[in-house]
Amino acid sequence: MGKFKIKINPPVPSIETIHQYRNFGGLLHRYKKYYSTDGIRYMLYHDRKRLVYIVIIIVFLLMLLFVEEISAQSIPL
Repeated sequence: MGKFKIKINPPVPSIETIHQYRNFGGLLHRYKKYYSTDGIRYMLYHDRKRLVYIVIIIVFLLMLLFVEEISAQSIPL
């Protein structure tokens, strides 16, 4: 069994630390960045790795959906 560190009365973080994690403007900016046409264009030119992952997942899901139809249409030899 591992040792657990339990803080019974942890110190309260400062107001600056609390406000640092309450950045709703940054959250809204990231949402608009990736869920708008400008965000998709940005991803196309600057964030290619994420775009490639999305395309690979979509292709894989399409293969799972249509593999039975493709195998049924093949001509038996």
